[in-house]
Amino acid sequence: MAETLFPKRQRCKGCGKGLGLRPQDQVLLGLFCASKCAGMANPAARPQDAPRECMTVRDGREVFKRRYRSESEIPDRLRGDPSTSWYSCGHCGHLHIGHTRMGTTEKFRMFEDLGEDLPDLLVKLRGKATHKQVAEVAGIRPRRLKELETGIDHHEGLRTLGKVLKVYRVRLGVALPAGR
Repeated sequence: MAETLFPKRQRCKGCGKGLGLRPQDQVLLGLFCASKCAGMANPAARPQDAPRECMTVRDGREVFKRRYRSESEIPDRLRGDPSTSWYSCGHCGHLHIGHTRMGTTEKFRMFEDLGEDLPDLLVKLRGKATHKQVAEVAGIRPRRLKELETGIDHHEGLRTLGKVLKVYRVRLGVALPAGR
């Protein structure tokens, strides 16, 4: 039989206290009021220490993903969008939004702003592999890969980018306007 989840569930499954009484109260996995009750480790205090499932990059800074206590709290425009889905985070226990690209795999991408588009492409190419795994194959330090993905500049940035793109089997090209 399936568990009754928040907001129908009004009491914590672990300690029995009121669940989500105030809008700022957390609800983990739809069943618990705190990490201790859920049997989870306390989540990271800084986004830099959180795993990718709980952290994102906005405006060039690492920040926590938005947290939702239940599916009903997710805005209708996101729930109705076929390219979005939500998942229960194994790190913090909240619901997060995930985005997918519908249709065929990308074969060409135009870069308008390298500061935003390139890091996004690198994160998508890496997929579920860790920084350490990709860095080991590319022969670079994992920190350099993370710097590329967050848009942080480094004096070895282009050389590192070349090594990483070779691992991903991606080639860069330039399209010049006609008449130049």
